[in-house]
Amino acid sequence: MELTIGGKGGTAGAGAGGGAGRSVEREERRARRGRRGGLRDGASGPVEVERKERKRTGQIVATGFQDLRYALRGLRRSPGYAVVAVLTLALAIGATTAIYAVLESVVLDPLPYPDAERLVRIANPVPGVGADVEWQLSPAQYLYFGEHARSLEAMGMYRVGGVNLAGPGEVVRGRAAIATASVFRILGARAALGRLFDDRDDSPGGAPVAVLSHGFWQRQFGGDPDVIGRAIEMNGIPIEVIGVMAPGTELPEPGGRFGRLRTDVWIPYQLDPTWLGSHTVSGIARLAPGATLESAQAELDALRPGLMEAYPDIYSARMFERSGLHTVLRSLKDDVVGDVARNLWILLGAVGLVLLIAAANVANLFLVRIEARRHELAVRAALGASRAAIAMHCLAESVVLSVAGCAVALLLGTWGVEWLVAIAPAAIPRLDAIRVDASVFGFALGVSLVIAVVLAGVAVLRQRGSVGVAALAESGRSATVGRERQRVRSALVVGQVALALILIVGAGLLLESFRGLRAVDPGVDPEGVLTMELYLPSGRYDGHAARWQFYRAMLERVRALPGVTAAGVSNDMPFSGGYGCTTQAFADREVYARLDDAGLTTCAGQTPTSPGYFEALGIPLLAGRTFRDDDNSGSGEPVAVVSRAFAERFWPGEDPIGKRVAPGSRSAPFYRVVGVVGDVYASSVEEAPAVAIYYPIVPAPGSGGWGSARYLVVRTELADPASLFPAIRRIVADLDPAIPLANVDEMQTIVDRSMSRQSFTLALLALAAGVALALAAIGLYGVVSYVVTRRTGEIGVRIALGAQARQVERLVVAGSLRLVLAGLVAGTGAALLLTRLLRGMLFGIEPTDPIAYIAAATLLAGVAGFASWLPARRAARVDPMVALRAE
Repeated sequence: MELTIGGKGGTAGAGAGGGAGRSVEREERRARRGRRGGLRDGASGPVEVERKERKRTGQIVATGFQDLRYALRGLRRSPGYAVVAVLTLALAIGATTAIYAVLESVVLDPLPYPDAERLVRIANPVPGVGADVEWQLSPAQYLYFGEHARSLEAMGMYRVGGVNLAGPGEVVRGRAAIATASVFRILGARAALGRLFDDRDDSPGGAPVAVLSHGFWQRQFGGDPDVIGRAIEMNGIPIEVIGVMAPGTELPEPGGRFGRLRTDVWIPYQLDPTWLGSHTVSGIARLAPGATLESAQAELDALRPGLMEAYPDIYSARMFERSGLHTVLRSLKDDVVGDVARNLWILLGAVGLVLLIAAANVANLFLVRIEARRHELAVRAALGASRAAIAMHCLAESVVLSVAGCAVALLLGTWGVEWLVAIAPAAIPRLDAIRVDASVFGFALGVSLVIAVVLAGVAVLRQRGSVGVAALAESGRSATVGRERQRVRSALVVGQVALALILIVGAGLLLESFRGLRAVDPGVDPEGVLTMELYLPSGRYDGHAARWQFYRAMLERVRALPGVTAAGVSNDMPFSGGYGCTTQAFADREVYARLDDAGLTTCAGQTPTSPGYFEALGIPLLAGRTFRDDDNSGSGEPVAVVSRAFAERFWPGEDPIGKRVAPGSRSAPFYRVVGVVGDVYASSVEEAPAVAIYYPIVPAPGSGGWGSARYLVVRTELADPASLFPAIRRIVADLDPAIPLANVDEMQTIVDRSMSRQSFTLALLALAAGVALALAAIGLYGVVSYVVTRRTGEIGVRIALGAQARQVERLVVAGSLRLVLAGLVAGTGAALLLTRLLRGMLFGIEPTDPIAYIAAATLLAGVAGFASWLPARRAARVDPMVALRAE
């Protein structure tokens, strides 16, 4: 028995030990497999892991493609929804892409010069002359700073102007740049033929040579390679062609004219030692390696005393004190772009708001579509689809919509860029460089994908908690729309209204500003006035008397043309950026005392003018008389005519008639003021009127001289002033065939062009506001229509219980207007903050002008009320029996 019991015990012990042993063996074998695979604890080897990862990735990709195919099939079954969503996104993305393309080329891209980030412009603000007045560089500054400023690696100066060019064909009017050789080095210019200037060409008294621009060489010489060494005439003086510029090099014009004014011929700047103090040349420089704009500015400030010591006849402490002249450096890019950058950023922000409104509209459409597919999504969830799978399904459909919208947007954006370039004013620089390139394409695609993710996210959030079995039970029947279900759509509508209000307020402010500009008296009567430029060659008209003889003969024949009522010539014309600033002398010493007290200078715009000029432009005569032909005889007392701004500055509260003033210094003969005319504007009515003094064409003996009159102005009673040009051209050709006429324009066009930047910005912002208003109305209409559809049963019950049509309409409209009111409140607060960005673009109106806000809110509320009344009217006509049967 003991043996039996012991045997059982031994057997049992052996069985337990054997089982434990086998378990240990299995663990050891698993550990050995793990060690052979480089892993422990029975984990799979790296090959297995990699295989599983590839399989998982393949499954994800396959599922993604399957979702995309399903989304495409679903959209094909709903073509109306797909077309509306795609076009809405395409319009908004296309507009945003077009503005971005302009912004990138004009503002974001560097200037097309080597080391463009190191290039600077040199200017001289003179607050003693005017708050916004700047003088350019002087040759004296160029010489002194170029020698002593260690922060500037290179300096160059140039000036541009119109010239008469005679080549193998007829005499043409062209644009010449007089530049130092260093300008070519700074801009990285290259020669296509021959050579460019070197420092020897800049020497005073050097040979007259020229470099042709590539475009002028092609137009006038047909690309003839033998042009090197040939002579062309410029203003009647022969000059030798030494080179042809390679294409692509243009002077950086300040004030936003880059790329619009093409140089035809380049000639070397040969310094005149007697003209070193004239601040009439543009100055550019390249910073030395390691130098910053701030360090270079500090060095120029420290060099000012040395400038006075080097050129005591030009600069003095009193001159600096009275004029406030100080030299400033600014980035060349900032100088070229000017305030265009601010305007373009504002326009991009405006179309960005339109994009948000469009995205909200599509989001509402997307939510309605998801709501209609609640049963399908509930079935998916009941069959085991995870929330991630449902989210990926929503994302696939939103990606298809957004990418399709992006494809159409790129086409619309390309057309939009072409349209913007066509209507953009000349004041916007670098428009010729605008392209829809890879970066613009990437921007459009990025915007589209962001919208896709947002749409999918909104849909997923909206469906949270509504794809389970309970949703499956509800999805087969109509239900009253609850607050939770409607909250997202309502929030989108509120946001649309708020964004639309911001744009409408901004457009309203700009509209009032533009109306204010148009209401300002321009100082001229532009209707029926034709203007053109002419230049008398100094080689044949080397004296003022000879010039006046030509002008007088020409004006007599022009005035005899049918329909002409007045004609005249002058060296400056309103809204053409002229008048400048030249020192005047006064016989009355009290003038100087008043100027010293006021911190002003004797500087004024000085321009030679013929009889008939004021009458031709419609500049009113306020006192005395204007010029007569005998004022140019050179005999008798010399006379002058001043503007009202000139009289108010130098003789405030006094009668200017009979006062005596001289051009330049007190040693010159004094001219007696015989007339006062109305004010005109040099560039824009936004500026202060030009302080102008008009002298006869022929100066008094001993008073020096001035340039030729270059503007011919003709007033006509003809309906089409431009029809006079052929007859005027024949008159000039009969008198001298070597004098071309150029830049023929109507004065009304010139006045309108002076406001072109404001009108361009206003037009684009108004267009954005109009689209935003339409999209907001469409979005509200869509939401209200959907709510009415979902509440058909409830409305049917109300009508069955005796509710009148007006009551139903009032119920629906009141609910929608609550959303509109919330949007108006939110939009007003945002507009008060954002419209401050428009302050620099407004004229005569504040960004907080209440009328603009009230008008915008009223307009938006009216449009929104109409948009909600349409579905309310349809709801009021619901047949209660049909509605109850459907329920």
